[in-house]
Parts: sequence; C-alpha cells; structure tokens
Amino acid sequence: MRALILGLLLFTGATQATCDKSVLLGNVDYAKNSSYFSSRDSLQLDKIVADNSDNSSGYLLLEFNMDKSIGDEELQKYNMWLANRRIERVKEYLTAAHFSRPIVTRIRTATHKDNREVSLHWCNNQQMMATIEKPSAAE
Repeated sequence: MRALILGLLLFTGATQATCDKSVLLGNVDYAKNSSYFSSRDSLQLDKIVADNSDNSSGYLLLEFNMDKSIGDEELQKYNMWLANRRIERVKEYLTAAHFSRPIVTRIRTATHKDNREVSLHWCNNQQMMATIEKPSAAE
C-alpha cells in the first residue's frame, strides 16, 4: 500500500520528491549537441538495473543541470529540448531493460553549472514515507 501511495504522489506531484541523502550511481555523458550515449554508458545503466532490481525502498533520480541564461531565446529553447531528450533517452533505456523502481526526473535551470551529463542518484524514500504517514495539523 505504501508503494502505491508513493507512486501516486510522485505521479501526481502532490508532494515534492526529496533526495537529501542520495547515492550518486554515475553519470551518462553526451557529446556536444547529441542525445545519444555511448556503449560504456549502456553498460553502466545495465549495472544499475541489476543492482537495484530488488531494492524496493527508493527511487532513481535523473538530474540534468543547465544554465538557462546562456544564449538567446532560440538557443535556450534548444538547450531545454536537448536536456529533456537526454533524460528521455535514459528513461527509455531503463524501461526497455525492465527497471522496476520509480524514476523521477529533474532539470535544474537555476545553476551556473552547465554540463552535458545526466546524473543518476539513488534516493531512499524513508523521509518521504515519514512525511506521508504523519497527518498534518489541519487533518
């Protein structure tokens, strides 16, 4: 039941997924202006699928950092499209590999760290479950 509630909350956005104590599992690197990753990165994703297939107490966070202030409006739109496409490629790969844990994505635009990689973090959802189980004062 907890997993169902967590999944619904993550899906509907009813709560913000917190990932304060994440474990960095690696990064998927991209060439400039590309949304395709290497076979080396595919092997890394395969390892993540295998290592987390039995772990039911968390979710995978895919995070991309971009500096939204770079360039004109057209370049900013292209960079956002490319960031989304890069994350989607990782999600598609994991889905095809039967990754069974929830996946949450985040594009950080309020950063001056602009790179070409999707960071993969394993997040324990114990904090979120504690938040879900505690009724608020208004209830």
